[in-house]
Amino acid sequence: MESVGSAWLPRVATGAKVLCIGAVMADVVCRVPRLPERGEGVVVERRDVYLGGCAFNSASIVRQMGYPCFLMAPIGRGLYADFIRRELDARGLSALQVDTALDCGSCTCFIEPDGERTMVTSPGIERCFEPTWFDSLDASEFGFVLAAGYEIEGPGGDAILSFIEANPHLAFAYAPGPRIMGVAQDAAKMARIKKLSPLWHLNDLELAQISEGHAEGFEAAGAWLAAEFGNAVVVTRGKRGSTAFFPDGTSVSVPTDPVVPVDTVGAGDTHLGAFVASLCSGAGWRDSLASANRAAAAVCLVEGGALSDADYERLLG
Repeated sequence: MESVGSAWLPRVATGAKVLCIGAVMADVVCRVPRLPERGEGVVVERRDVYLGGCAFNSASIVRQMGYPCFLMAPIGRGLYADFIRRELDARGLSALQVDTALDCGSCTCFIEPDGERTMVTSPGIERCFEPTWFDSLDASEFGFVLAAGYEIEGPGGDAILSFIEANPHLAFAYAPGPRIMGVAQDAAKMARIKKLSPLWHLNDLELAQISEGHAEGFEAAGAWLAAEFGNAVVVTRGKRGSTAFFPDGTSVSVPTDPVVPVDTVGAGDTHLGAFVASLCSGAGWRDSLASANRAAAAVCLVEGGALSDADYERLLG
């Protein structure tokens, strides 16, 4: 067992499930020659619709790695909800059914020729979590809980945080995503998140945003965030791999094998799910980062934000 960061390895009971709280959405993937300038239009070269959403993407890889999980993501009523139910059924998965007039959300992803993605999210029921939705859960079955910034920023964020606060045995992984500053501007929610001392999972751009005014440079920013929240901080860096920072000022970096991406949709979510599944299996930081790097690279080689079971066996099996 590696010694660096050992004090911050999550203590999760053997066999405990991973709870993935958040969204199942429709990803509308548009391939464009370039992003438009302000006020300009571009013509989409190809459009596809995939099952997506942060919670689904993470839960998918957790399941494929053989670790038990539950997808705590609401399915509403409407065009996108119908599409999502069909796609989940085809994968043998289910999610939370909610009696509502709201549809599920969608995410329009613009993919440039180099595979980079830029997103516009149209929220739906997934940002409207209610406290009663958690009543059917037996929290004792879970060891790790994953939650994303999109849902915590929304009006249902208080319900998500209240559930985590009520179950202090859960190891909490917080993935703020592109809404990192939207959540950070809510002082009350940030205070609650800080008190929970979560393991942060974010990319290098998000790290630079949250640390602005507090630390300068990648290493200093990672060290500051880990010390500020009293837990490990995992930062993904694309082709440069990923790094885990710890509150005592130490860190672990693991490189990744470079790939030529088809697109990068879901890479961060997949990294998080694979990382948590590996930690739950008893692996240390270095091995867990390496496993997550491989999974994130694999999802960049396929279209859409999650690997099919066939793609998982072909690329990672």
